[in-house]
Amino acid sequence: MGLDFNTAQFLLGEKARGVSLGRTLTLGRQGVYMTTSEYSGLLSRLGATLENPGHGDDFFKALGAQPLMAMDASSYEGADLIHDLNHPIGLKLHSTFDTLIDGGALEHIFNFPVSIRNCMQMVKPGGRFIMITPWHNYAGHGFYQFSPELLHSVLSEDNGYKVERMLIAAEGNWYNVRKPAELKHRIEITTNDKILLCITALRVDDKPIFTKWPQQSDYTSAWQKTGSYNESDIGPRLTLAQRISLIFPAFEFLRCALRERRARLANNPSCNPGLARICASTEIPITN
Repeated sequence: MGLDFNTAQFLLGEKARGVSLGRTLTLGRQGVYMTTSEYSGLLSRLGATLENPGHGDDFFKALGAQPLMAMDASSYEGADLIHDLNHPIGLKLHSTFDTLIDGGALEHIFNFPVSIRNCMQMVKPGGRFIMITPWHNYAGHGFYQFSPELLHSVLSEDNGYKVERMLIAAEGNWYNVRKPAELKHRIEITTNDKILLCITALRVDDKPIFTKWPQQSDYTSAWQKTGSYNESDIGPRLTLAQRISLIFPAFEFLRCALRERRARLANNPSCNPGLARICASTEIPITN
């Protein structure tokens, strides 16, 4: 992936919010996935002109990326730093950049815990990690699709980070994605759109990363209540509806169909409790 229209809108929103890129590293040189007129229009809003149509360098520099560097596993696109993020980075790269931008690389790297730790380590305290990554309907695009739960748990205070914004563009609108631990249940989504998570995380402290592994919040909540899952967590062996289903299998089929329909409706962006609408997707998302 790279710089498409929604990604550009998100980054313009971050600039309007006061985010300064400074010394910036992108994972790979970012391609441009929009028409020339769309891209030129965005650059003109920043007082810049199109000089390098093959990559998004002009846009990032216009946003304040000075200097702008790229890291890749190969030099085939002219990366400044060559490193396979499956392997740990050297100490000389720790706390080096004001901003690190993943515009769609980490889902293609097999060793995710090592690769995201590398990214987090390369950001200075007070700097930001910006990540544009697949959540939904990108099956087959890379090795992975990432959930809001995972990235809220990774980019956490335990690891010296704080998620400032996590947004999606879906069905013509921008939405803020709530934190599952605060919502107290999982955030799932049902839509025909391809959904990217657009995340800005601030490095608030130079802490060691992954001294303890992230855990999914609904499980940790259950463990805190009971210490572990056991038979008492399951509740009654059979409810009345379950007993009826044993006698009339068609009743269970109907129950399952209704349950699935309710879940689809609840997980639609327009009525999803985990999402809060900000503005139309044609606008720049500034406020949460």
